[in-house]
Order: sequence, then C-alpha cells, then structure tokens
Amino acid sequence: MSRYRPRASTSRKVDKFKMPATYSRQNVPFKLFASTVTGFIFGVALEKGRVFEPIIIRQQMLMSNFTMMKMFLSACASGMLAFSVLSMIPATCVLMEKATAEFVKALGNKRASSAALGGILLGTGMTISGACPGMVLVQVGAAVPNALYTFLGTACGAFLYAFTENSAYFRRDEKGKAEHPTLDDYLETPHFNLALPMAALLGTLVFALDIYAPWATEVEVYGEGIMGIRAWPPYVAGTIVGLLQIPTVLLIGDTLGTSTGIMAIAAQSLVIPGFQKIGGHLKKFKTGSANWWQVFFMMGAVGGAFVSSTLSNTRGSVGGVHPLFAFSGGVLLIYGSRLAGGCTSGHGLSGMGLMALLSFVAVPAMFGAGITTAFVMKYGLGINIDHL
Repeated sequence: MSRYRPRASTSRKVDKFKMPATYSRQNVPFKLFASTVTGFIFGVALEKGRVFEPIIIRQQMLMSNFTMMKMFLSACASGMLAFSVLSMIPATCVLMEKATAEFVKALGNKRASSAALGGILLGTGMTISGACPGMVLVQVGAAVPNALYTFLGTACGAFLYAFTENSAYFRRDEKGKAEHPTLDDYLETPHFNLALPMAALLGTLVFALDIYAPWATEVEVYGEGIMGIRAWPPYVAGTIVGLLQIPTVLLIGDTLGTSTGIMAIAAQSLVIPGFQKIGGHLKKFKTGSANWWQVFFMMGAVGGAFVSSTLSNTRGSVGGVHPLFAFSGGVLLIYGSRLAGGCTSGHGLSGMGLMALLSFVAVPAMFGAGITTAFVMKYGLGINIDHL
C-alpha cells in the first residue's frame, strides 16, 4: 500500500510550511474589524462558560470541578473539525495552509525543551493567578477583582521575556528547527485522517465527564434567555470557541491566540528613550496587522465579556485572587507562553487542532504543572485556593 504523498511536486514537501504564493493580503481595516467581532464572540462564550472564574480554574487543577476541562476539550474537538473541513474544501485549503504556515512561523526554532519549560511556567501561573492569557481579558470585562493586576503582570512578563530572549538558552540555530512540525506531516498523511478521529475521541471524553459530573451541578445557573442566563453548558460554549477558528482562518489568515497581542501592546513602550536597547525583541511586535489583529481581538473579548456579564446581571459578582497572586501569576503566564511558543489558546486550541508536535509537549506540561502547583499550594502550603 503506497504512503500518502503531498498533492504537488517534490518541492512542495520543502515549501509546505511557507506562505502560499497565491494568498492575497486581506484589506487591513476589514481584517481588524473581523478580529474585533471574533474576539467579541470569544469573550461572550468564555463568560457564559464560566471558565474565566479564578475559582473554577483552581478547582479544575485540584480535580474537583471539570467545567474548564469540558470546555477546553470541546473547543479542541470543534477546532479540529473546523480545520479538517477547511483543509478538504478546495476553495479554502490554500487559506488553511497559510494559517498553518503562520502558526509554524510563530514557533520559530522552538525546541521541545523550551515548549515543556514554557508550559510548566504557564501552568504554574494559571493556578497562582486563576487565569490564562485569554481568560485575563474576560476577567477584565466581567470586572473580576484584581484582574487588572494580572493583566499588568502579563505586560511585565512580556518585558522580562524580551530582556532575556537573547540568553544562551534561547539562542538556536537552524538545527533546532523541526523538520516535521506537525504530526500529519511526520506521518505523511492528510490532516483530517488524524484530526477527525481525535475530535471524536475528545467529544466522547467530554460526554463521559458530563455524566460523571453534570455541568449544572458544578456552576451556579440562573436567569432567563440566551444572554440573560448566567451560564451555558461548557460543551456548548467550548464548541463555539473552537468554531471561531473558521472566521479566523478565512478572514484573518491566522489561528486563535492572544499572547502575541500582549507583546504588541508591550512593544509600544519602545517609544520611551532607552527601551529600544534593552527590549529589542519587542520591535517585531510593534507594528503590522499580523500583530495588531490580536490586539483588536483582545479588545473585542473584553467587550464581549462586559456585555455578556451585564446582560445577565453578574458583572462584578465573581471573587478574585490576592493582588500578589494575580500579578506574579500574570508574569508567569506570558513569560511561559512566549517561551513555549504559544498560550492556552495558541498551543491548546490552535496547536492541538493543527496537530503541532510542540503543542503535544506544551499542553500536558501546562496542565501537569497547574495540577501540581494547586496541590502544593493547598496541601503543602495550606493555602485555601479553592475558596475566594
């Protein structure tokens, strides 16, 4: 039986993860508008899914509440389905290849060791702050106490990474670049051959988790109407988030992620005298729609969370973590994300959906570290992290 071969010539194998020459640049204002709308829906879905609540995140790490895991796995599954469909349709496969190339390009020459260490730092920050780079935006919009400290911490984490990026550990040559950045490329098989069965497996796991712990018993539910109700089933909210990959690929030419947007915001500090010398890594994030679409996405997410929480009369009703935990965890969130080459959205939703090998290293590392940190804080240090 012959093995799978790329559609085009042998040279296609070499250029698979370069930008397709046939891809035409989208109108930038439209791209930023699409980013804002996509971010708004993202913010609404996360707010309704309740996974932005610090206590929900911490309880997930203590394995006492599975709301976050149900939503995360649902988003991964629907994202895999979306990517598979886009890769099979002739009219969209070129855009899908462009988005994949953007993701691989963002990884640079990241190694498995940096993905693992970055994932560990990110996961530790998730438990400490009760947030992740995407959740911070929703927390700000929903007026979670001390969420601004977490956001400030992410900005400081961006500066810290920029100042240390040129250290010996971060220096890599072309030998560090993976020859096969995705699992389907490594196995020489179409993406959907792997993604569709994995999506079905994740969906089955979500179904089993909800039988074990019904979602309505893990979150408080009240209110009426689609927007007036406090919470949606996590698998509904997660599916919506995963399907947002479709407009992100088709209209923006990229995949979901937020840490680059935070770097773009931090890069605006380069106008301050002296910062250009010590923050040279930030220069590439200062301008360009490839960076700024995430900033508009972030603003949309804050707006979506604000509207959603306001319509359900829940804005400001969620407890926050201590300011010190919020800030220090925020630093770890973005530093770990940049070291790993992606955040919970970048690696967890987009990378897993694209079958990126480094994402299969980073995601287990972040959740493993988050769980370990939670148990150490609660049972080792006696910190009551699951009550705010």
